[in-house]
Amino acid sequence: WFAERSDLILILFDAHKLDISDELKEVMANLRGHDDKVRIVLNKSDQVTPKQLMRVYGALMWNLGKVLRSPEVTRIYISSFWSRPYAEPGAV
Repeated sequence: WFAERSDLILILFDAHKLDISDELKEVMANLRGHDDKVRIVLNKSDQVTPKQLMRVYGALMWNLGKVLRSPEVTRIYISSFWSRPYAEPGAV
């Protein structure tokens, strides 16, 4: 019911933990039909090197592809949301 009332739905993933639990799979299945509101965010991206970030991004895309079952590629927003300087030089 919350998806119908929401303007935007953020699903955050940690760059160090990309597992998609059964509970999250169920939530994402319930969000079908509200795809225009859902945004996938990869957080803490400054804590990995650019090379590791590409691997993490690819792994997240692979995991999401199995859950979302959409012919379209999912857009993933990459950032780090905290007030400290970025941990990895040259990060996002």
